[in-house]
Amino acid sequence: MITRWMKYLSVALLLCLMTGCASDNLEKMIPADATGVVSIDVSRVLKNAGMVEDDRIVIPSSLQEVIDNNDTSPLCILLSDLPQLGLDVDNKAYAFFTAKTFGRVILAQLADPDKARKTLSIRVGGDFEKVEGLDCMYVGDNLYVIDGKVLLVGTVNKAMEVSRAARAAKGILGMTATSITDNKAVKEVLHNHDTEINAWMQGKGLKTILNKSDVYRELSQKMPLIGIFTESDIDAVTCAIDMEDDGVMMDTQIHAADNSEYAQLLNSVLAKPSDEVLKAIPNSMDYIFTMCVKGDSFVKLKQIQQLLGMFGKLPYIGRIDLASILATVDGPFTIGLARDPHLEGEWNVVLATRSNNPDGVVKQISTFANAMGQAPEVYEGEYIYQYDNKMIRIGVIDGILYFKMLDYEQTEGYAYEMKPVREFFDTALIGLFAQTRNDSVNGYFDFGLEDIFYGNGHFYTSEAQGNATLEFLRSLCSIKVSDSFGNEDDEDDGGVSSFMSGAIDKLQPMQ
Repeated sequence: MITRWMKYLSVALLLCLMTGCASDNLEKMIPADATGVVSIDVSRVLKNAGMVEDDRIVIPSSLQEVIDNNDTSPLCILLSDLPQLGLDVDNKAYAFFTAKTFGRVILAQLADPDKARKTLSIRVGGDFEKVEGLDCMYVGDNLYVIDGKVLLVGTVNKAMEVSRAARAAKGILGMTATSITDNKAVKEVLHNHDTEINAWMQGKGLKTILNKSDVYRELSQKMPLIGIFTESDIDAVTCAIDMEDDGVMMDTQIHAADNSEYAQLLNSVLAKPSDEVLKAIPNSMDYIFTMCVKGDSFVKLKQIQQLLGMFGKLPYIGRIDLASILATVDGPFTIGLARDPHLEGEWNVVLATRSNNPDGVVKQISTFANAMGQAPEVYEGEYIYQYDNKMIRIGVIDGILYFKMLDYEQTEGYAYEMKPVREFFDTALIGLFAQTRNDSVNGYFDFGLEDIFYGNGHFYTSEAQGNATLEFLRSLCSIKVSDSFGNEDDEDDGGVSSFMSGAIDKLQPMQ
């Protein structure tokens, strides 16, 4: 699931990059009622990545190699097309979101409109024709318009006649509406010249935008906690991404009143961070997610009550008192995920948390398993079960309760031994760490909230002298789409049952 979410996020980002643009006129085309806007300094991004030679876009061989190994990825397809799109690489790119005709609009400045027309026709599989005085191609949900040296790509909110979509595009290109640049706060975000990518998103429009995404709808079913951010009274979210030689930095501001529902909710639920939870997380995990919570308040959230209700419907295992277990959490509630190298679509999982009664929780789980006729083997303080091709180990280390489900005997070290990761988790109230491996270069990304209104992210590599921007693109391109946990058809319980159903049947004591 996380890989799919990251994939679509990265594709959206590069759609904007790919349609790089533009001058002040393009910025003025963005209407005042846009619910969000992103600006990208395409020239700086491409030059930082070493992708511009003699005003031409080129794909470095190290990036091309990764693209060739993942040529079904939409992101890789976009990058492959960049050199043939006829873009003007000296201007900014803009993408904005609306609740009107188009859900998303991308604006681009072109150096060679004929080249862009040819490339888009081949890639999309359509032909440009004159509609409402504009050169248009309407395929699927997307309208492509080339007007002089401006490219507009609009994704319609609902199916309609091409003439209606073209009229809406004509209004945008003609700047017939009041511009969002009249909004001082938004203009200040867009004109941040210190960073390559800047974004502003209206709080109330965020969920409207996300609801159009199949990925978000699926994610919200399986992870209802995301609703804390998407269904709250946040006023706006701003983000600035700075691409330096030694890394890519991301600063995020959540704009909300101190007495907002969002602030009150998180202040009542969040607990103090701690890096000690990493002592139970193997350093090989592809993703590590943490949320520091006060368990007794956490279980009262409607999103958690929803999950508990799903869990309670599961056969056998639903009888365990999960609410009382979660109520003992006092600090980081952390999950590590790594792709199973032996079974496609399967994952190795480690869960670790600081509990105020870890031994009591282990005993409760053991008692439940014994009652189901599944007595564990106990070895060096760990309770060990067999689950399909995986071994389950439950134990406590330095007050940290952990649950490991791995298909191998762990020999690698722990994430606690990675100093940058340890420093990040020691301050993150809510955080995500991800790592990718390309050749001999490892890419690392972390993003977290240091307080409820401010978050920061950082991408860096294992090579101190490497090109961080290029490695960032290589890492995004290396992400392969994998099936999420369980069966996609199990919509009624958010996929929980498909992951856990029959668990007791498969859970066996070690012989």
